Amino acid sequence: MNVEIELKLRVPPEAVRKLQRHPLLKSASRPVKLVSVYFDTPSLELKSKSIALRLRKEGRRWIQTVKGGGSMLAGVHTRCEWEAPVVRNALDFTKIEDRSLIRLFGNSELRRNLGPVFVTEFSRKTIPVEFGGSTIAVCFDRGKILSGGREECISEVELELKSGHPSALFDFALELQKTLPLFVEGRSKAERGYALSMGGSIGAPAKASAVNLDRKTDVGSAFREIFRGCLRQLQGNVQGLLDREADCEYLHQMRIGLRRMRCALGMFSPAFGKAAFSELIPELRWLGGELGPARSWDVFVLETLPPVREALSSQCDFRELELASETLRMKSKERAVEAVASHRFQSLLLKLGAALSRESWPQKPSVPIFDFANRILEKRFRNFERSGKHVGSFDAAGLHALRISGKKLRYAAEFFSALYPGHAARGFLRDMAAIQDALGAINDAATTNRLLDALPERGASRLVRGWACCDARHRAGQLDRKRFKTLTPFWKN
Repeated sequence: MNVEIELKLRVPPEAVRKLQRHPLLKSASRPVKLVSVYFDTPSLELKSKSIALRLRKEGRRWIQTVKGGGSMLAGVHTRCEWEAPVVRNALDFTKIEDRSLIRLFGNSELRRNLGPVFVTEFSRKTIPVEFGGSTIAVCFDRGKILSGGREECISEVELELKSGHPSALFDFALELQKTLPLFVEGRSKAERGYALSMGGSIGAPAKASAVNLDRKTDVGSAFREIFRGCLRQLQGNVQGLLDREADCEYLHQMRIGLRRMRCALGMFSPAFGKAAFSELIPELRWLGGELGPARSWDVFVLETLPPVREALSSQCDFRELELASETLRMKSKERAVEAVASHRFQSLLLKLGAALSRESWPQKPSVPIFDFANRILEKRFRNFERSGKHVGSFDAAGLHALRISGKKLRYAAEFFSALYPGHAARGFLRDMAAIQDALGAINDAATTNRLLDALPERGASRLVRGWACCDARHRAGQLDRKRFKTLTPFWKN
């Protein structure tokens, strides 16, 4: 078994020649044509188990490959790979030696139902490169994926780590990207092939996942685990956001991943020093500014306007307001798409991957993760609790600041909850969610007034302002001091 570690980058076809002439890629090799047939059952049983099975023709040879497990972050794909030559264009299960795979393919019904799902045909040119003490195989792939009469272009460069540390892949890619338009490819050819076979499916929006920590974890490892989850959520929604026709939930979840990441960097700055994240924070702030307006208009058009129109359509014509709102919503969506498709965002993804791949994080001073978590949670809880005592006298700006403080506390509680008894943490997070929902609704009302300033002031606009004002007052009434007093710090139990 081999462990394959590679960074995939899409290359616009018109930039391939320029990339091949890059000073770091001086040597040349003869292109090899590769044809791969991927197999699965009609119900895609192998895909459901994150396993890819293929036969690949290299010259006159046929090689059977099984890939499974692994992960993908910031374009780096890490997978277990089992390869074996076969005598002809046919699967040979006697060549499989891994015990778990032997059990899987020992199922006669599964074997009987296996058939071709898609084919990849591409020309590969490989250049070995020594960079930063590591050896990297740079593979240029150009061709297509075929499935059911549909096809998709392949134009990418794979940076496969042969020896050394994965951080070299990011450093090398960033060096290339200084002069070339390279885009991080989060999907393998197999994933793209499966999507093509299913009519171009992009999958469900990626949501935050549980963080696996225990009290023996050191602070550096804990940060890496939390940061990995944030990056997975951020990058897992890119494809959906770029699809202009897709659900707006991709944008929403991408923003949540971004906010969680910024929260994590703020939490761990005392442990590693502010300089550790000085290059990332401004870029994350820029991205938040590009995505924010699109989310605000989504909420206004899809959540705020419909109930107002339904209740008051007999009193006013909402069509002009809806048309103007939808126009501005589409403009803000295009701005978000352009940002995520930009060279700047691709560089940010590579920098985030490089940060995650660091071998160690210098702590100052070094403390156990449990003590570190207690300190962070207590500090954020006290800040939120003090603000909550004066919630009845807050204006819109004060309530917004309270909401941000609550988000920081809630994210920290989610990050560290695995270190504490589950029932206590769940109750705290449930109570925090109720408070956040009320604060979020009040913030939406303030945002509504700001967005209406960009729209024609007509009868419909005035009705929406009035509705938002009444809703904000109602929500503010729910934020009494008793609700804050119900919060029980689970880290003290």
